[in-house]
Amino acid sequence: MHWYVYEESLNDKKFATELSKIESRLADLEIKGRICRLSVLKNLSEALREAVSQGAETIVAVGSDQCFLQTAVAAAAFPSVTVGFIPMDDNSLFASAFGLPIGDKACDVLAQRLVKKIDLGKVNQNYFVDALSFSGEQVFLEFAGYQISPASSEAVLSVRNLGLTAFASGAQKMASPTDGKLEAVIEPLKKNWLGKMKLSGRPSVFPFRRARIVSKGEPASILADGRTVAKTPAEVTVEPEKLKVIVGPQRLF
Repeated sequence: MHWYVYEESLNDKKFATELSKIESRLADLEIKGRICRLSVLKNLSEALREAVSQGAETIVAVGSDQCFLQTAVAAAAFPSVTVGFIPMDDNSLFASAFGLPIGDKACDVLAQRLVKKIDLGKVNQNYFVDALSFSGEQVFLEFAGYQISPASSEAVLSVRNLGLTAFASGAQKMASPTDGKLEAVIEPLKKNWLGKMKLSGRPSVFPFRRARIVSKGEPASILADGRTVAKTPAEVTVEPEKLKVIVGPQRLF
């Protein structure tokens, strides 16, 4: 059984026509299911627990990249669940990464059901799909007897599983979410004449499976897929093949 998680923004009337096309196509493909409309009053984890208890095997996020990330993280608690995505944003990064068309055309990919197992990162008890970033200065990563940190105040340290959204320069290639590793990335940056940060050299990449995040001075906030989930110190690990995702043949991994 399929459950469809509608992002709260889709309640706007401007999406009515596109949602009608999606629901009609799902019916044609015989994969129509229950709809869960997110709101500030609805807890996604509780909604998915209810869905799984009622026999849901496929949870499909409908909306933005952030809706997909939140749904995927919540679904990670249920090993029997496969996650799908119907992107509604022409600029969706995850649509490109997973080889998905936009809107109702993504329904055909769901029906074909090409499933790929991908790794997830975990910081303390919080899963992340894409990347970690840090709010605070002097953040260090310790692993395998090494300690790495940005060499200057203009460099940025991030941790990526896919690495589509967390990087200051926007210049990185996607990491493999199927290699059983995370990557610590240090970007050397400088401002251009418009005041925007650009790469000033080649990023340094350090693969790892387990590390400790620490900081000097005040604890730094740790953002997982853009959400603040912990403060330093914290443990970060990879969980290989943790999440089953429906992908298209044109995926980037």
